[in-house]
Amino acid sequence: MDFDAAIIGSGAGGYYSALRLLKHGKKVLIIEKEKFGGECLNYGCIPSKALIELSENIGYLHDMPGVTLNYKIDMKEWQKWKESMVKRITGGAEKLCISLGAKVIYGVGSVKDRNTVTVNGTDYTAKNIIINTGSVPVKIKGIDDVYYNREMLAVENIPSKLVIIGGGYIGVEMGTAFRKLGSEVYIVEMKDRILPEIEEDLAREVEKRLRKLGVNIMTGMKVLSVKKDKNYKVAIEGSDTIEADTVLMSVGRIPNTEGSGIEKLGIEMDGRFIKTDSHKRTNVPNIYAIGDVSGGPMLAHKAFYDGYVAAENILGNDTVVDYRAMPFVVYTDPEIAFTGKAGTKSNKVPVLANPRSLTMNQQDGFFKLYYDDDGTITGAGVAAPRSSESITEISLAVESGLSIDDLFLTIHPHPTVSEGLKDAAERRD
Repeated sequence: MDFDAAIIGSGAGGYYSALRLLKHGKKVLIIEKEKFGGECLNYGCIPSKALIELSENIGYLHDMPGVTLNYKIDMKEWQKWKESMVKRITGGAEKLCISLGAKVIYGVGSVKDRNTVTVNGTDYTAKNIIINTGSVPVKIKGIDDVYYNREMLAVENIPSKLVIIGGGYIGVEMGTAFRKLGSEVYIVEMKDRILPEIEEDLAREVEKRLRKLGVNIMTGMKVLSVKKDKNYKVAIEGSDTIEADTVLMSVGRIPNTEGSGIEKLGIEMDGRFIKTDSHKRTNVPNIYAIGDVSGGPMLAHKAFYDGYVAAENILGNDTVVDYRAMPFVVYTDPEIAFTGKAGTKSNKVPVLANPRSLTMNQQDGFFKLYYDDDGTITGAGVAAPRSSESITEISLAVESGLSIDDLFLTIHPHPTVSEGLKDAAERRD
């Protein structure tokens, strides 16, 4: 065999599993069809958070009493900075893998048989194969020439009027950011509320803030057509046609299995996803599937975790997935984050009671802690500044079986946003 493992796709899970295997002396082949680091590093979570950070800083000063702003945004210069930042991250990841002995080949990789992958017309053999081909945006037939996340994050001019089709987390994150950067924003969602996949009271805090910002939220409405001439014309069922200079399509993502060759091996599917067991194995024992292509929430940190589990099993360490404390974050205003599950009881503390949040001129949101009758923490839902940085405390509590007393008696620095979780852990009975 040429390699111990051949990994198709260098996204989050792919390069993480590669590093794990390489550090244990395994021979690894990484196949990447576009850019090392995949969707998250190049076109998704990293560049989007850079844009959100820009908008948050401008929005913070805009809302701060006593501050008058006079500024100009040169998006072309910002895009150059963003690309250089992304290249530092992706370049560092690739160089690390190569320095540890990985062979990296650029091209479209496909599975030929259970021990062979083909790329650029050449076959390579491997004891194990990891499929990490990610996901792609959902496209609607008849709606063409619109922007998707890649194009939206590469704009060189801030849109004057932006219509977002889809009120899921990507659409709402982009809508919030571009509104703070000066765009007139419309979010059109077929379901009866935005963020329909998120707990309703968390989503409600975001919607309330978006309306304060002046975002036009149109729920329970269907886009009939999008026509492009000089500008876009978006026809909406039961409403007036909206004319805009930019339209972002954001109605979800689907696993990317096209061209992977998995059908040749009879690999079982779970709908559109590759079916895996708790070890991230497919029904072909030496072939694994991780990340977006294997089901579950499409999150980079979930892919990292999947990559770890697959690598550990290749190394001979019996390891199974445990998603019970998988954090989910939406980088809106306020940031919302949740982990674990609802318990039989819950405590809720408003952001208004958190001094650190008030120093940031933030007062919308809450800290909600779930626990069982015996006090064992089961999860949390947080709508608060930088909730992405504090939710891990609850994931650790769930993983460790900690109680609300353990959390309450843990000394938190003051003033911090995380004190809201401590306050929510105070017994009310």
